[in-house]
Amino acid sequence: MVNSHGSNNSGSKPWHGILTATATPFRPDLSIDFDKYADHVTWLASCGNSGVIPNGSLGEYQVLTRDERKSMVTTAIAAAPQGFHVVPGVAAYGAAEAREWTEHAASAGASAVMLLPPTGYRANDDEVVAHY
Repeated sequence: MVNSHGSNNSGSKPWHGILTATATPFRPDLSIDFDKYADHVTWLASCGNSGVIPNGSLGEYQVLTRDERKSMVTTAIAAAPQGFHVVPGVAAYGAAEAREWTEHAASAGASAVMLLPPTGYRANDDEVVAHY
């Protein structure tokens, strides 16, 4: 499926190849530079990456507002060229919030997400299984 921006995020293997967990570009006033982020996504695609992971393990997602976190995903999807995958990170302290981020990613056009194990505490094996 090709989204309205021409990017194909529904390939059979969105996790294949090099997927870069992206950093968030902040301005001096700590607002997010979404134009710079879009340029970065485009640049990563031009360098041969297969996709990006906004709000992944390097994206400072824990300190973003809800709107900023959503905009990171929509900006990446809008900037993604045809065939370039956007696999948003949907980690949260609880399953309900992780589900909310997953639903947002799907509605924005992502066909896969990355869900980290619980990060707020050291979970045991049973807790990690229950998380998923």
